[in-house]
Amino acid sequence: MMQRNPFSTRFTRPGSLPFLFPKGSSIDRLVARLEATAYQGAIVGPHGSGKSTLLETLHLRWSKMGITEQRVRLTASQKCLAIDWSQLGPDSILVIDGFEQLSFWRQRWIRWRCRRQRSRLMVTCHAPCGIPVVLRTQADWELARTLAGVLLERDATAYENELRKIWDEQPGDIRAYFFRLYHWCESQRIYQPMGDSYPPQSLPV
Repeated sequence: MMQRNPFSTRFTRPGSLPFLFPKGSSIDRLVARLEATAYQGAIVGPHGSGKSTLLETLHLRWSKMGITEQRVRLTASQKCLAIDWSQLGPDSILVIDGFEQLSFWRQRWIRWRCRRQRSRLMVTCHAPCGIPVVLRTQADWELARTLAGVLLERDATAYENELRKIWDEQPGDIRAYFFRLYHWCESQRIYQPMGDSYPPQSLPV
């Protein structure tokens, strides 16, 4: 039987695992906070702290609410902002992942245009950007251990010391942690049977 590395990209990319909300927060509270900020909100957190994963979780919520999402992802090497304004209105939301890549004046213009179109606006950024913060993401060891156990599909207690050591090499970045765990699994020959589905464990969201 073919085997797979539990930390392969197909199992760790945004959307493969649900976002775990910090204690005291939830998707309902986030949506309520967005409504309270005139439908313009920012998700703020460092690289690899789950912002893109949260956007995937929110995408499902928007669909259930009958809201059409238009998403743009910006990076240091890809700052082209292609927005179809004709598709934005009261029943839509513009999501910009990497809002900090835009200039201050470009950010202000987008906020103004969304208000004019009566469209919701959700952005992610590494630091506050003038838009009300609806959630701050922060990855810690407890979150890293939980997600590693789910992807390993087993009790991770026997590996906990090794997992913690790998986490401490670059704490705070779940994405980089999964990358290092992929190579760790390869070196330890820790594999799972190949299948078409993602790990079966469910996580609270």
